[in-house]
Amino acid sequence: MKISKLFISFFNLKITEFVPKKEYSLDNNDIVIYTVYLPNFKDIQADLSKFLNSAELSKTKRFYKEVDRNRFIIYRSILKLVLGAYTKLNVKNIYLDYDFNKKPYLASHPWLHFNLSHSEDFAAIAVSRRKVGLDIEYMSKDFNFTSLLPDVFDDNETTIIQRSTDKKNTFYTLWTRKEAFVKALGKGIDEDFKFIPCLDGEYSVDFSLIKNSQDWQVKSFDLADDYLGAIALEGLATISKNILMYNVPNNMKDLLEMAQKRGS
Repeated sequence: MKISKLFISFFNLKITEFVPKKEYSLDNNDIVIYTVYLPNFKDIQADLSKFLNSAELSKTKRFYKEVDRNRFIIYRSILKLVLGAYTKLNVKNIYLDYDFNKKPYLASHPWLHFNLSHSEDFAAIAVSRRKVGLDIEYMSKDFNFTSLLPDVFDDNETTIIQRSTDKKNTFYTLWTRKEAFVKALGKGIDEDFKFIPCLDGEYSVDFSLIKNSQDWQVKSFDLADDYLGAIALEGLATISKNILMYNVPNNMKDLLEMAQKRGS
């Protein structure tokens, strides 16, 4: 029987100063998270849209709400800028491929793993040489999650949420952990989602559940007021020492410098 080790915990992740003049490279254990506060990019949205290809521009027209259309332009453009920095590709020539679960990847650079998540006013992008999954969520004050509990959590997890002094925070903490892990696996939300571990601790996970035999870790972190995040990483818990988080600059000068940098 194939068993994977899974380590779940909270990680005190702090924002590191962004230095656009640095070289963009990744060691085997490096994980970098780029955070994007979307409203700050509204004034340069038109400039960012120039990095989108015709298919992406067509996709923007399918959003019913203007705010969703604008958010997509911003976070997709910045994703391509980040990928361009690490791959040496011309940003306009970056085309995302998708696996059978619609997880994006770059066929030209299979060594570069990345994942994007967005919720309300924030987006975040994780890049690594290891498989990675990222989920961020806005902790909505109006969202009634009670009815979801039996479908997405086992009895023990449901009890912990119900007994928590901060039920909303506990719900989103556990939800983002499950979501980040299944995104890293490329598995998506399916009938097994309920049985994905999400409480603090170390687990032995059967291959039949996750269809994967690697060891994993899932780390929760605070993103901003009313926002929580979780990142799932392939590998042992010691790798978490190599996680960095940057705020993406909201000016074209620094963003263009990012696009022009050529790391190894």
